[in-house]
Amino acid sequence: MATTKGKFQPLAYYNRGLEAGYQLLPFRFIQLDDSRYVLTNVAGEYTVVQREELNAFVHKQLEPNTALFNTLKAKHFLMDSSGSVALDLLALKVRTKMQPVANFTSLHMFVTTLRCDHSCPYCQVSRQSEDRAAFDMSPEIADKAIDFTFQSPNPAIKITPLN
Repeated sequence: MATTKGKFQPLAYYNRGLEAGYQLLPFRFIQLDDSRYVLTNVAGEYTVVQREELNAFVHKQLEPNTALFNTLKAKHFLMDSSGSVALDLLALKVRTKMQPVANFTSLHMFVTTLRCDHSCPYCQVSRQSEDRAAFDMSPEIADKAIDFTFQSPNPAIKITPLN
């Protein structure tokens, strides 16, 4: 196999299929300590491996049916020639994990005024005196905020003022 001088392999390298025994699925890793790494993927799976195991994994040198190979396969870090089930399961996990994002938020909070003499510890409103009407939300902005809120794909909307 020809290698390139750059950081990445050519596209043909990734399109080879599974003749190398297994294919890497998208993942990230970070060094945990001198010898261990944490691998994570888009489905939220993780595992901790030794540096040598990580090297063997990315260079496609893991032996099939070893404990590490089976763990990485079960957690969707690799796919072997047993079919496309791994990709289907990975896609299902990612869709399930991202489902709340599709509905967006249900809670919409509006700061209608900064005129407040209280100092509630949970409130993000800064204290302004009662005579500072310049800090009130204008009717135009309130209308735009309401219009924006009702564009939410979430079927259950909550609106609350913060003051």
